Amino acid sequence: MIDKKLREIIGNMPTETGFKKRMRFHQGWWRAFVLAEEQGYHPIRKDELIGSAIRQGEINGKNFISENIRKAVKDTLKEREAFGGGIMEEERLFNNLLSSQPLCFNFWGELKVDKELARDVLRRFYPKVTGVRKVMFEYTPGKNYTNDNSAFDVAFEVADRNRVGLIGLECKYTDTFSQREYDKEEYQEIYRRSENFVRPYEEYIQSRYNQLFRNQLIAEALIQNGAYDFVLTGLFCHQADEQAVETGREFQKMLRRDRLFRVITYREYIEEMLQLPLEWEQRENVMILWARYCATDLSDNAFRQERKAT
Repeated sequence: MIDKKLREIIGNMPTETGFKKRMRFHQGWWRAFVLAEEQGYHPIRKDELIGSAIRQGEINGKNFISENIRKAVKDTLKEREAFGGGIMEEERLFNNLLSSQPLCFNFWGELKVDKELARDVLRRFYPKVTGVRKVMFEYTPGKNYTNDNSAFDVAFEVADRNRVGLIGLECKYTDTFSQREYDKEEYQEIYRRSENFVRPYEEYIQSRYNQLFRNQLIAEALIQNGAYDFVLTGLFCHQADEQAVETGREFQKMLRRDRLFRVITYREYIEEMLQLPLEWEQRENVMILWARYCATDLSDNAFRQERKAT
């Protein structure tokens, strides 16, 4: 009886395995027992309900963990109306608890509102950063150098003393890298002009590396066209997503210098944040991030009961 009731409360779960199954269940648990919200609609099959979604998130803002982050979302949407940019699906952003898009705002949105905090956080990973000028989500350059929809999920315009640079990250949660191989003349041209690629072109356009490669092409094009003094790229992902971590580390070795690309895990982010002299409310936000995205121990009892019942 308890098992059946738990399943009803946590909501519908599709047939999945491994990391994605566990993360989806945890988000269903979070929705039910932390947000106290009914399950929302499936992102593709709109007539079905799913436990990892909420309803009316654009009104209640519950997919985001703080008011500052809600402000960052609102400001970003206004900026996009004015200037355009990468792909941002608002239904997914506001209502899909398992999406990497709201996750990106939850981890990095506070930094858009507080540039001093942004500087202090980035210095934990990039020690030469002396200031942060802008924090941008779904960032694409004004000119579409790659002639596609490639974008950094979050990008930071930073200072290194008198030099101005960009740090662009790909953020992953349970979504996998694109399975398609993309190839365009623009990719080949940027590749040929760059000194930072050390493997044959055909290796980079493999589906395993293609998404990270396209981000790196944006970085190379920005440098080649004099937009910035330096551009660094990276992958931000869950420490338990072994495939993503491995892919990121392999890609790092495919560039001339290690410092051009790095992998940052949620755990590393949280550990570094907690080393900073944060205000109590900021520290609480970090702990909420840990609880929502990493602390699956909190939902373990419910998960075990759900597995017994299926």
